[in-house]
Amino acid sequence: MNGMFRTVCMLAIGCAAWGSAGCAGKSIQSGGSTSSQSPAPKETVLSESDLPDRERVNSGIVMAEANPIDTKRQMQEMRAEQTATTAAGLRDVFFGYDSWTIDDAGRQALTRDADWLRTHPAIHVKVEGHCDERGSSTYNFVLAEKRAKSVRNYLLGLGVPRDRVVVVSYGKERPFCKDRSESCYQQNRRGHLVVKP
Repeated sequence: MNGMFRTVCMLAIGCAAWGSAGCAGKSIQSGGSTSSQSPAPKETVLSESDLPDRERVNSGIVMAEANPIDTKRQMQEMRAEQTATTAAGLRDVFFGYDSWTIDDAGRQALTRDADWLRTHPAIHVKVEGHCDERGSSTYNFVLAEKRAKSVRNYLLGLGVPRDRVVVVSYGKERPFCKDRSESCYQQNRRGHLVVKP
């Protein structure tokens, strides 16, 4: 999670630097035209007190700092979801390589999951789509979304109301297994059902 957070922050900083570099020599005049003849704007240096909820990494780079209250709340929510999901005994659906087709074992698992959901009408679930590490992040986000929607649609076909099932795609960003083997890849190609307490 920290690695992904750092990557997002670095991308944001890079985009901001790239955007400001292209516009550094231009100024907007009253007529709306731009000119590169005006002097560059004066650089403002901020002190640490001017940057609430931020951490200075080194000179010139400022990163957002995680709010401890939000982080704690998110961790509590994740633990509650894990506990509720374990107690429900819902089963995941596993997919073949580059596929979002539900096989016989997946249909059996979803039939059992749908039976449980029908007997617990107040429960809502999140279907998380996951992929193995092979392929680009963009491709895997799309594939994982197709897997999650495939699971959702199958549950809807078994009588689970649409408003009780949400879909989330994590692509290859949250692997269950980190070994580089086919048995591990198989565990990561899944539609994972999470009970929303």
